[in-house]
Amino acid sequence: MGRDFGLEGVGPRTLEKLRELGVQSLEHLSEFTVEELVEAGVEYDRAVKILQQAAQRVGAARAVSLGELRRREFRVFKTGLGSFDGGTPWGGIREGFIYEFAGEYGTGKSMFAHQLAVAGVREGFTERVVYIDTEGTFSPTLAEAIARRFGVEIERLDSAVVVYQPANATQLEQIVKFEIPRHIGEGCRLVIVDTITALYRAEFPGREMLAARQQRIHYLVDWLRRHARTFGVTSVLTNQVMDVPEIFAGGVKRPAGGNVLAHAVNARFMMARPNKAKPEGYMWPLDVPGMSPEVKIEYRITEAGLE
Repeated sequence: MGRDFGLEGVGPRTLEKLRELGVQSLEHLSEFTVEELVEAGVEYDRAVKILQQAAQRVGAARAVSLGELRRREFRVFKTGLGSFDGGTPWGGIREGFIYEFAGEYGTGKSMFAHQLAVAGVREGFTERVVYIDTEGTFSPTLAEAIARRFGVEIERLDSAVVVYQPANATQLEQIVKFEIPRHIGEGCRLVIVDTITALYRAEFPGREMLAARQQRIHYLVDWLRRHARTFGVTSVLTNQVMDVPEIFAGGVKRPAGGNVLAHAVNARFMMARPNKAKPEGYMWPLDVPGMSPEVKIEYRITEAGLE
């Protein structure tokens, strides 16, 4: 389609503003809001017409019947963790969902994130994986060990996995808004953010910054949700935990990010490793449609991921 986006009645100056904004395709354009285009210098009325036209062209405004929704089939890939694949309603990781895996340090969150990146490639679920590493924990050695375990050629993995290491929340947001759509054009259907709240908790410390922090996190995850809705992209988020005050919950730990993440993700799991000297851990559904919170998914941490 080219970078003119196939729009009618849109002049070269407006098209240049869209290109400068970083719009990659007509589908990508349909994800933006009027306010975002206005902020980029497009006149309000023109922005409304542009987005109306984009939505119509990509079918974003089309109603879907209940029957269509019931018959719709979603792609799924196996994670290589049998207890997870056998215990979840989808039998693995489902397309178009946003998953969250939260836990303390050492529970295996990042290891599982590495494993999902390799498994997604192995299963043919995605041609490209965007792995956003916010804490500098991505390990090529671990990825290679998992690839050998799964029988994935290292050369294939080298070209399939793209790693970003943003230094701050602004860089993270730019990657999600503008770089992911570029990789979607290359066949990316799996995005991993490890860890979703780390940069925000560092940049917006203290209760006086809580509102600003929550707004920025919500905006970021909303863009992941737009990618899921428009392109069927699956996002996997790892997350830190925080203590709930004992007066309310006896010191129970909950995922950081509060209600913003709780309402934004589709499937939320907690991970625990009772004894850090032993490799055994387990996860349970904190908020997962179709799963009882009593379900316990056990795993064992190895040098080649979770088994």
